Amino acid sequence: MKVLLLNGSPKSSSSVSETIIDELRKKLGDNNEYNVIRAMGLDKSELLEYIRETDILVVCFPLYVDGIPSHLLRLLYEIKDDLKQSNPDVTVYAIANNGFYEGKQNHVALSMIRHFCESAGIRWGQGLGIGAGGMVGVAPMGYGPMKSIGSALDTLSNSIQNKTKNDDIFVQPNFPKFLYKMGGHRGWRIESKKNGLKRKDLYKRAL
Repeated sequence: MKVLLLNGSPKSSSSVSETIIDELRKKLGDNNEYNVIRAMGLDKSELLEYIRETDILVVCFPLYVDGIPSHLLRLLYEIKDDLKQSNPDVTVYAIANNGFYEGKQNHVALSMIRHFCESAGIRWGQGLGIGAGGMVGVAPMGYGPMKSIGSALDTLSNSIQNKTKNDDIFVQPNFPKFLYKMGGHRGWRIESKKNGLKRKDLYKRAL
């Protein structure tokens, strides 16, 4: 089976989406043929050429204002009318990650991908929404705080291997929400200090 893994992160390297793609590829195993490409800088004809030669398209991206990053959204819009002609048999899966704690925050973005598939006339498979994306990589996938996310990737991998359509999955790390918030607050304070700001400056209203 030919699998196209499309990284929708605007980051050139070391993104959460890149880490998730690497983990999914491990779970899918070595019996498939893979292409891993970045959406940033990719044009319509290049993406259609990749899709023409694939059985499965997995789109992995970070949540931006409850939706799809603009560069990825534009690319999907550009290929929509030509996609069915290029490869009507491709099945699409999507993984969205966000900085909020709850994976459910990704439901609108995953719905956007599903509606894109319906509009393009191609097959939608399943979506996975991952919360607290910044924690991805703090432990081996499937262990400790990454146990639930590893399990969700196993489920998605099984759907991909069998080209089945299933309900979307929403998951967050096995880690207390209050500790996650504490870590986030500490990170903001560290960054503000680096930029010459005091803690009280974070609470000032913009003029």
